[in-house]
Amino acid sequence: MLLNLLASTDPLDHVLAHKLHFHVGPFDVTNQMMMAVVAAVLMLLIFPLLFRKASIEAPTGPKNFFESILEFLRVEVFRPALKEHTDRFVPFLWTLFFFILFCNLLGQIPFGEIFSLAFGEKGEHWAGTATGNINTTAGLAICAFLFIHLSGILQVAKSLIDGSYGHHGHHEEHSADGTHGHEAAQDLEHVRGEGLAADVPANLKALTNPGDHYGDDEHLGHHHSKPDDGHLHNLGHGAAAGTNPAAAAVMAVPLYFWNFAPHPFKPKHGESPLMWIPDILLWGLLLVLELVGAVIKPVSLSIRLFANMIAGHIVLAVLVGLIPIGLFSLSQLGVGAPITLLSLLVRFLELFVAFLQAYIFTFLTTLFIASAVAPEH
Repeated sequence: MLLNLLASTDPLDHVLAHKLHFHVGPFDVTNQMMMAVVAAVLMLLIFPLLFRKASIEAPTGPKNFFESILEFLRVEVFRPALKEHTDRFVPFLWTLFFFILFCNLLGQIPFGEIFSLAFGEKGEHWAGTATGNINTTAGLAICAFLFIHLSGILQVAKSLIDGSYGHHGHHEEHSADGTHGHEAAQDLEHVRGEGLAADVPANLKALTNPGDHYGDDEHLGHHHSKPDDGHLHNLGHGAAAGTNPAAAAVMAVPLYFWNFAPHPFKPKHGESPLMWIPDILLWGLLLVLELVGAVIKPVSLSIRLFANMIAGHIVLAVLVGLIPIGLFSLSQLGVGAPITLLSLLVRFLELFVAFLQAYIFTFLTTLFIASAVAPEH
């Protein structure tokens, strides 16, 4: 009897995809697919409703909750990495974070148990964790992968068009009032305002317009009136004048891959052109490693999110499955009481992990985007 009972209890049953009783074209709809749609619909309803118009009044209630998260991500996570590019990528990164978060949190609500009580066995698998499916997390990782590298290619094309490709300064940032800043090591006020929210009020314009606050003096328009003082470093073969948009579109992809790996033996001014031979040979080897790393990054993103979101459900299922091991009611009560308490603690841990994994996925994507669009890369 004990073996039959254990055989009928599958701890993976709550994390596997279960087909529902309807189709969309040739595709069978699963519970996890449906929950991903529910998460997307909730986002489309909640955010336009809460932020349908700008207001100077302090937010309250749900609006305050979501706005605090949005502002934290923009100021403390995205801006230190992306700097002047922050507002270009904020919509994608915000959407990525909240979609993952909503999928994670919906998976914590025991809809399956509620529906099974209401509709019997037919409603048992009408819910689940969308991010507990490797296909969902792989889809998110593929979106991030394409966005990262297409953004890098687009950045190269823009630099070719405005004539700034191949030249950058030592990141001479503007201060909040538009004047030239100092080197980061000497500009403590700027550095602290960049990373610490407590110092932002001293530089309020950094909050409202990071594009101006972090504008680099790396474009030729900033340097055309003065000679090169050693701050400009050639990264490739960028022309001094702007490139035709059609030509820039063609050149952007090979140039992006040309700078995708370092050039350790690239000949400097006055050195022998023969140095290009070891440079290109080593660059080719490093390029292969970089390309492998570029593929591994989204794979690790998808597996990390998937594994963390199913782990808690499996642990809970195993704990609950231990209760029937007792042969008598008293022994089952003795096992069930501590397991119930432990299950509650695991639930709280899962709630924390739901936020943590959404943050980690978004944070790492931010870093990958920043390295793709940075001129020195």
